[in-house]
Amino acid sequence: MEPNEVRATTSLGMFVGIRSSQVCSWKGIPYAKPIKNSLLFSQPVPETEYDSPVRAVSFSGICPQRSILRTDVSENCLTLNIWSPECDEKKRPVLFFIHGGAFSHGAGSESYYRGEYLAKTWDIVVVTVNYRMGIFGCLDFSTVSDEFTSNNCIRDVLAALRWVGRHIGSFGGNPELITIMGQSAGGTMVSTLSVMEEAKGLFQRAVIMSGGPTQLQSLDVCRKTTDAFLNFSGLNKSKNLTSATLYDLIDLQKRFMKYYNMGSATFRITVDNKLVRHHPIPAAQSSSPPTVPLLIGTTKEEMGFMSLKVLTKLLVDVERIIDEGLRLEHPAVRDLLYERYRRQYGPQRAKTVLYTDLLFRISSVWFAEAAGEHVPAWMYRFDYETIALRMNGMHSFHATDLPYVFGTFKSVLVQPMFLFTMDMSEVYAVAQAIQSDVVTFMKTGKLDWPQCKKSDTPAKCYDKVCTVQPMVDQIIKDLYDITAYKSRSFSGDESHLL
Repeated sequence: MEPNEVRATTSLGMFVGIRSSQVCSWKGIPYAKPIKNSLLFSQPVPETEYDSPVRAVSFSGICPQRSILRTDVSENCLTLNIWSPECDEKKRPVLFFIHGGAFSHGAGSESYYRGEYLAKTWDIVVVTVNYRMGIFGCLDFSTVSDEFTSNNCIRDVLAALRWVGRHIGSFGGNPELITIMGQSAGGTMVSTLSVMEEAKGLFQRAVIMSGGPTQLQSLDVCRKTTDAFLNFSGLNKSKNLTSATLYDLIDLQKRFMKYYNMGSATFRITVDNKLVRHHPIPAAQSSSPPTVPLLIGTTKEEMGFMSLKVLTKLLVDVERIIDEGLRLEHPAVRDLLYERYRRQYGPQRAKTVLYTDLLFRISSVWFAEAAGEHVPAWMYRFDYETIALRMNGMHSFHATDLPYVFGTFKSVLVQPMFLFTMDMSEVYAVAQAIQSDVVTFMKTGKLDWPQCKKSDTPAKCYDKVCTVQPMVDQIIKDLYDITAYKSRSFSGDESHLL
């Protein structure tokens, strides 16, 4: 055994990790078998016992995707990563994080999700996970072969959660004190998991970061997209799907997204009436409410990046999707919304805040209100913006809260946010505040500001000075009460959902 090695013994076998800077880590632990042949599009198959120790000292390849920054794809991608202060029997709270990426890109190994700081500073165990996305995780090829399954993205995360529940005690964690946290697409997944029968008992708390609970799709929409992909690719038989190389499939996926012209809405979780039976909001309201405490939040200006024209051009699909959704509203309601946002936020910020509310905040408020009738539920809003973000007009946009939650300020990807920040003490104080609340919530399931209830959603707002304010301005919130968007969000009719 090498001096810096650390070994965790489970019922599956031994996993060899690394001890560094007062933190033990195990990277690239397989929770399911590699996605080869029919397993590319089928439910995950759990790993069985290992005859020899598994070296878990480096991250695995990531799930299939095409990106300039993410090229290390692999069939052996259904893996998780663990950071723990010590490999002992202390039974620490466990944070299980689900990454975002519009269900088409991302990985649990990315630098701003690293768990070293949280594990060392707060004496908790941090787990991050890879799961299938895109055509592999979100389409439904069961019409091609009964070997294939829908919603493999969620099936993967459920498999990883079961693995953690069975084995995290060997890594210093408490299997009865697991908090799931997801951001963006990961947040949408957490909102879905919180109302799923199959997920009950796998976690005890849930944190939703900028995850739109209306951003799911019907089985009909999923199959329409699946058929469009099969027609586009020509892979309309089971043997064609499984004989194509992984890289050919990745290339087809990228070209299909451009052809299909739905951008970030191409791939979603599907209400398939089997695994996922309900949309989160109507489920929380009546049929299958959450059974664990919830913490739900957004940044103040999720879509603030649209103030940069170059990004607006790249993300034109977002504008088109929202504009199409608004066109389904009565013209008088649409005019009222536009006018109120212009009056409230000025002509320059009106559109970005309107889009923020439509995609993330309003539906999060509705979910919190519905869930708050059954379980303790709190809301937060991340308002803090650095000098650089204020100067370029982006403000506290989507994902800017991640480095504060994880303490990953040294990540190259987040450093531009702090370009003109000479003194980081204020930044660290905001990070301390939000981390302290997250850890308190993990340990106790309680927070020290008012809970959400019907028609009342106070939020802790993280800024230079933290305050408790309404999550959404009451005048604007009242306007949404008369929208078709709200009525269909509560009925689960996604013909109007964003």
